[in-house]
Amino acid sequence: MSTAPPNGSGPGSQESRPVETDPEVLRRWSRSTGWLVLALVLAYIGLQVPLPWRLITPIAGLAGVVGGIVLLVAAIRRRLPPMIRVSAVVGILCCGLFGLTGGAQAIFWEATATYDECRAEALTQRSSDQCVSDYEEDMLSTIPGMSP
Repeated sequence: MSTAPPNGSGPGSQESRPVETDPEVLRRWSRSTGWLVLALVLAYIGLQVPLPWRLITPIAGLAGVVGGIVLLVAAIRRRLPPMIRVSAVVGILCCGLFGLTGGAQAIFWEATATYDECRAEALTQRSSDQCVSDYEEDMLSTIPGMSP
């Protein structure tokens, strides 16, 4: 004989809470998604600008990752709509990728500056390929024990 309640709310059952539908709560967290998109756009634009301004990328990337984690945790705890969770995960991944790329370019500042100058002067595909090759060598030469 089973003593479980007839409605299925016993200790082994998983009772699903409804998705949050309060317009004010959704508006607040949707606004947070907008800030996450802004961090993503700034991180992307930061990769396209000349080198001193490129330092925007790791800062915006870090802000996007932190904001995305906060948004994802809130979306899970408050049972926000799935699209907010998806946007938080995508924002975390993209901002993290852009932030790491910008951070690596900041770490290899001299090599990146030389590469940018070389690419600006390159007219042919062969010269562009040579710029990439020189960039790789310059980055490896700054790491102790990794020089070619």
